[in-house]
Amino acid sequence: MRVWRWMAGSTLAVAIFVVPGLSLTDVPPPAERGSFEIPHPEDQTGVWITPAVEVTTTAVGVSWNTGTDPGDVSVRASEDGTEWGPWTELHTEVADHGPDSTTSEARAARPASDPVYVGQAEYVQFRGNGSEPVQAEWVETAGRRMNLLDRVSHFFDRLTWGEKDPVVAQPDTPAMITRAEWGGDACIGPEPHELGYADRVQAMFVHHTNHGGNENGYSAAEVKDLIYAICTYHVQVREFWDIGYNFLVDKYGVIYEGRRGGVDSTVIGAHTGGFNSYSTGVGFIGDHQSAAPTAAAQEAFKRLAAWKLDVHHVDPNATVTLESLESTLYPEGQMVTFRTVSGHRDAASTACPGNACYSLINPLRAAVAPIGGPKIYGGWPASEPIEGLPSTGYTPSLFPVRFSELMDWRFTISDEFGIDLVSFTGSGTDAAPVWDGTANGVVQPVGDYRVIVTAVPVSGAPPPRPALFEFQLGSYYPPFSDDDDSIHAADISLIFNAGLTAGCGENRYCPGAAVARWEMAVFLVRTWEKLGLPLFDAAQTGFDDIGDVLPSGRDAIARLAQLGITSGTSPTAFSPYGAVSRWQMALFLSAFWQQAGIFDPPDGSASDLFVDIQGLPEHVQQAIGQIATLGITSGTSPTTYDPFGTVTREQMATFLARMLQRLGWTAEEQ
Repeated sequence: MRVWRWMAGSTLAVAIFVVPGLSLTDVPPPAERGSFEIPHPEDQTGVWITPAVEVTTTAVGVSWNTGTDPGDVSVRASEDGTEWGPWTELHTEVADHGPDSTTSEARAARPASDPVYVGQAEYVQFRGNGSEPVQAEWVETAGRRMNLLDRVSHFFDRLTWGEKDPVVAQPDTPAMITRAEWGGDACIGPEPHELGYADRVQAMFVHHTNHGGNENGYSAAEVKDLIYAICTYHVQVREFWDIGYNFLVDKYGVIYEGRRGGVDSTVIGAHTGGFNSYSTGVGFIGDHQSAAPTAAAQEAFKRLAAWKLDVHHVDPNATVTLESLESTLYPEGQMVTFRTVSGHRDAASTACPGNACYSLINPLRAAVAPIGGPKIYGGWPASEPIEGLPSTGYTPSLFPVRFSELMDWRFTISDEFGIDLVSFTGSGTDAAPVWDGTANGVVQPVGDYRVIVTAVPVSGAPPPRPALFEFQLGSYYPPFSDDDDSIHAADISLIFNAGLTAGCGENRYCPGAAVARWEMAVFLVRTWEKLGLPLFDAAQTGFDDIGDVLPSGRDAIARLAQLGITSGTSPTAFSPYGAVSRWQMALFLSAFWQQAGIFDPPDGSASDLFVDIQGLPEHVQQAIGQIATLGITSGTSPTTYDPFGTVTREQMATFLARMLQRLGWTAEEQ
């Protein structure tokens, strides 16, 4: 019977290939990730070498605890445990090989080396000189650990009917392998994080992947799995939200789409820490410290750079000044001037993209510029946001534009509804329209506006790609002038629209200020009302330290006490001006949900989620676990909650916004 079943399955498989219109798509097998403690004696000094460890893997690295030094660590791999590849040093200085430090993606990331691609290894071995423990990290992307049922299931996942429609691209868009073809969607999992987008791309940073293993000796057949392995390692080990590079180029001259979000978009990568938010990142696959990228790779890069920079109207031969968001070379806030096509080492203390590649950047820039015909460079305002308000008027702003040759041009500004407000025309190789924020004598409101620049070369050459940009008119986005740089800005706007806050005065929210206990009471009572829950008349609380609190604060404290959400810091004291710690906030929110009676918060401790809450009272751990399970908090990192940290007003906004969203309330419900 067993033989019959196998033959029937084989017959079905054969039949599939002869059915008209049925074909196999290139779906990579599911990735697996694992880790283990690197076994070396704790009392050993000098260089240590581990025994061979049996593990089915395609890429390996190491991770370590925050604040510790992993030392120098190398790895080698083998398919049979007898014949070993060369020792490859792991890159553990990776602060700049990741997201910008100001982003949520960076706060979620963990310290780990860059990956080393080992092909299809079955054994690995480590050596190092550090005295502190490190963890081995591995990913398997070749599907070798799949059982028979999984393999059959994966086979049917690859079946499609009919033929794919051909991709229609702009004539100057280079051919490239899509994410779907190398496994980009598979490596990020079923619930991807929402990625951020820059206002505009202003530069391109060049990298080499320096992935270890066979370095530049990879075959064409290995490249897709190599990229899939790098992505899986970035996401599952380093906990990025996708592969770090926006594009990759292999030695055969093939271009690969990297991070999701659209190849012609401004999606922010995780390749040049401190400057991702202004740039796009291209990684040459290989090690180019001694060996330059191949001629085929260089030609592919030229095609890619010519198109991508033209999409964003960046002159490859120009320079640009950017504000550091903190790298290992430039502190946060420092203004740095770069070539618009730069090497990673220009922004960070790193050897990337390797000496042999770095020496080619200027020749590559010069070669890129003439590709594709006439160009428009720039078009955005010289400073943004444009300062001023409707009540005081705006500072007239310059919009510098350059053209690669003599052209007749038109520059138009329109509002968010697409209505043209002002237009300028002229002829030349550069233009500098100035706008004062008015149209037909009417001062325009604060908000987003759009520029479009079109031009026709006097020479009769084909017209260049039109330039299209959005910009902000006004010193800040309403309702508050001090939250535009906060990662909590959207949540602050949401609770303002919900009527939970009017700010701290003079169009300010004071996002970084600590939340006082009386303010927290007001926030929670207003949230209770917004959810339509019944409130009792405020009663006496017995707290004798709230007499000088604003009436709205005293009333809110009394209502919280009556609802059973607070019992004060003692039977007679509420400590209204004291700060709120994160563990106290968890207790408040957990009690809020329980007293609301909408549904019972889930049971269970969060000690298995956050390592830094072990030792706290069980009811505190329970409360933290409840709000984590409800999605109201994800901690300060994947493994920490920071229970004794002080809750700021911007953090309070996010707690409240997530509570409202948990019940389906949106900003449109005003």
